[in-house]
Amino acid sequence: MTASRLLWIGTYTPDSDPEATGAGIHRALLDPATGALSGGEPAVRTTAPSFLAAHPGGEVLYAVSECERGAVGAFAVSGGADERGIPGLTGIGGAPTGGGSPCHVLVHPEGRHVVAANYADGRVSVHPLDGAGALREAVAVLEHTGHGPNPARQEGPHAHSSAIAPGGRHLLVADLGTDELRCYPFDARSADPVGPLSVAARLTPGAGPRHMAVHPDGHIYVAAELDSRVHVLSCDPERARAVPVADAAASGHEGPNHPGEIALSPDGRLVYVSNRGADTIATFEITGGGTGLRRIAETPCGGVWPRHFALTDGHIVVANQKSAELSTLRLDAHGVPADTGHRLAVGAPACVLPA
Repeated sequence: MTASRLLWIGTYTPDSDPEATGAGIHRALLDPATGALSGGEPAVRTTAPSFLAAHPGGEVLYAVSECERGAVGAFAVSGGADERGIPGLTGIGGAPTGGGSPCHVLVHPEGRHVVAANYADGRVSVHPLDGAGALREAVAVLEHTGHGPNPARQEGPHAHSSAIAPGGRHLLVADLGTDELRCYPFDARSADPVGPLSVAARLTPGAGPRHMAVHPDGHIYVAAELDSRVHVLSCDPERARAVPVADAAASGHEGPNHPGEIALSPDGRLVYVSNRGADTIATFEITGGGTGLRRIAETPCGGVWPRHFALTDGHIVVANQKSAELSTLRLDAHGVPADTGHRLAVGAPACVLPA
């Protein structure tokens, strides 16, 4: 019998922006054999934990608080397991992000820092961690200027996510407001880890870069929220300069569409993108030695507004924000997803993080 997979679920809450019906960080179980989901109850009540990340050891979770005065919190995976043996979460402090509406959090691979992206004003905060994984006050708050051609969405910088660049020595920030991948040298072993700002890449004006998937071969795949395309960039790891080499429509849907999450398959052959509007998960085959994408499937996601998803145990688990449910898609031998029909009610799910 295959053990169930524990999933941590970030949500929007009544005191978040936007207001919604989640209660904090929820927990659920995935049956890897069938894709069935169970649980869904809150593990800890906290405000607007719309994006989650885990310490490399898995013993601490980090969650943004997506509010006007942004913060990021740390939660220890505690004893206090329920009758099913599922652990709970215990808050171990937090810190302000120095900006508004943080929507993404990254744990550096060395486990020494947490990076939070503030959507409202484009600021990015860098927080050292102590030996127990607890957050300290930000050692740097990175500001930016600029705008894009879309006056409704690009009147100023809007940091939407961060990632470690190929080569591991730079921090990339996808800025939806300026159509840029911002770049900072990053030395995790320094007391002052962040170097001077440069621009790794400029995307097509009005693209609105949101999330990134960094391939081990050095290519970067960027889901752009405003032009509904996936942009392929070839990166020089020494200088962390990236050159756009191709793009592909994120969906075959003809109406409004806003890509959400993007992720690589475990074997690095495929790229998956969630489409809000089309309500699908698109599957792309990587071609041309990494420089191209070919859409091979577009699968209904099993809900409405798939803000985020996670690949785990041969499945894609989707956070369908507007239909207030998780859904599971099974991956076949070729990596193409198909709906299992399994659903789990969770208020305004925004992020799925497998334990």
